[in-house]
Amino acid sequence: VNWFVEPAISILARASTRSTPARPRIDGIATKSSDEQFVALVSGAADAVVTAMDNVMDWRMRDFGRDLCIIAQVEQTTPLSLIAGADVSEIEDLRGGTLLVDSTKNGFVVAARALLDDAGLPSGSYALKAAGGVRERYQSLLAGEGDATLLGAPFDGTAIAQGARVLSRVNDRYPAFPGQGLVVRRSSDERVRAGVIAWQAALDHARARALTSRKIAVSHLIEAGMSSPSAEAMIEILPRSLVPDRDGVALLIAQRERARLRGANVTYSDLVDSSLFDSAGYSREPNR
Repeated sequence: VNWFVEPAISILARASTRSTPARPRIDGIATKSSDEQFVALVSGAADAVVTAMDNVMDWRMRDFGRDLCIIAQVEQTTPLSLIAGADVSEIEDLRGGTLLVDSTKNGFVVAARALLDDAGLPSGSYALKAAGGVRERYQSLLAGEGDATLLGAPFDGTAIAQGARVLSRVNDRYPAFPGQGLVVRRSSDERVRAGVIAWQAALDHARARALTSRKIAVSHLIEAGMSSPSAEAMIEILPRSLVPDRDGVALLIAQRERARLRGANVTYSDLVDSSLFDSAGYSREPNR
């Protein structure tokens, strides 16, 4: 499984030692960009990726991309802050500046563009610079290679501790903003499908246990290297269900359409394959 940072729900599934339906062995590979994830997925180098669900809209327009689909939502939301260097005090200061992004066409750049547009900075009033995943964008911002970027935990807090500042928060502006999704190939062979179904069941079991045994879940995340505040925050965004949230997907489609980026002419069923939901025994409780 290819991801930027291992999701909390996956860490909790690994930490679970009792009454787990199945404990498949998962090899997690850290990626540097969503484009790298796409190549790994379509080439078969990765069986699945954890990524911004918006990415699938762009990926579907590429060669072999129509084979990709979302099969789970691993966070209720992805907390994202627009973080700027110390010399930037408000969003208006980004006019004529440079926004560091993973990709200029997909992923969190869509939410960033919507956020800036709502603040009076339309597309074209600032430059976009592809800088890679969250770790790479964090490093680029601190190195002065751009004026601002979207960061999530723990990189947002670390950047602030080093003098950066928060200009705005995506989740405050867009409460329905959904968390990352688990993406696979629809044509995956039976080996992959069986492994993914078993992992989904383990994730859902860990999710349910964490919501009823919060202190234990927090301790597992701390043991995995998170700070106590970060662990508490990660428990807060565990999904109520692994079924991708319809309102959240609708928001992503609307934001992409607003940005006039390709791939927005889709529906929930185009992006989400629900055939594995029942196989994995998902809870159907709404995410909101």
